[in-house]
Amino acid sequence: MKRILLVFLLSAAVLPMIGAKQPLTEVERLERAVKRTPGEMDLWCALVEAQLVAGDTIGAEQNLSYSLKMAETACLYMQKAGIYAARQDIFSAARFAAYAVKAGQRPNEDSVIFYIDSLSSGGVMLCMKRLANEDRKNASLWHGLGQMCCLYGDTASALPYFETAFLLGDSTAGTMVTQIKASMAQTEVRELIAEIPYTYQDEQMELRCKLNGLSMRMVLDSTATQSSISGVETMFMLKNNYLTKEDIHENTAVVIKHLELTEAVRLENVRFKYVAGQEEPGILCLRDLERLGRVRINENKRVIEITR
Repeated sequence: MKRILLVFLLSAAVLPMIGAKQPLTEVERLERAVKRTPGEMDLWCALVEAQLVAGDTIGAEQNLSYSLKMAETACLYMQKAGIYAARQDIFSAARFAAYAVKAGQRPNEDSVIFYIDSLSSGGVMLCMKRLANEDRKNASLWHGLGQMCCLYGDTASALPYFETAFLLGDSTAGTMVTQIKASMAQTEVRELIAEIPYTYQDEQMELRCKLNGLSMRMVLDSTATQSSISGVETMFMLKNNYLTKEDIHENTAVVIKHLELTEAVRLENVRFKYVAGQEEPGILCLRDLERLGRVRINENKRVIEITR
């Protein structure tokens, strides 16, 4: 009878402990984190360190090898992007730069990723969006999209990207969400005076405009320091009375008296650089748009917002 009672008491004490949910160890927590965000190099390093502290040298070595492989992959993609950029194959460069972000590379103001994105009028961002839609659980892509938006000064568009990355387990994205929300709360309310629609064609941002009444496709180039017009388009406008000889200055500049961006938005006397061999009919730089007010590209609505 005493033996039965002892067994009963031991069972009553031990069974709740067996059924109770044990707290995660640091290694288990990090293992789950890297599964959610496999491109996050900092998490892999933290996991290796935690395994070394726990005495698991075999697991640490395996994960270190994998993290090095991921880092090398991102580096190789960036080298590939650099090769294509040197060959002037900008859109192939944009594609490999996006692959580098997916593998864990983080864009910044001085990175080749940002340079190629600017050179390709948002080509890297477009490729990253396609990859993110295909691989929705890759936090590195969403974080990278948020960083690219921030580099262009568009924190409003960056916020949902960082929020998605945070939900996928990227803790650094959570810090960005907090900072952006705090900044937006302090930002003064600006009056929206115009919205200019744009589209992506061949991975370039395009506007439909009228130059002195002539409908034309214009590429918006965020890196250009001066708007430019092609020789073919200039000759067409001259022959069809959209330009006069007085509008052309020494074959180096063309003055467009009326540049209509929408029915309600117009720029007067815009000076375009004459580029005889330019493939695009016209390229518009942000500096000319900034004559209207503060410029912000709203990726979600696909409009350029002008505020004051």
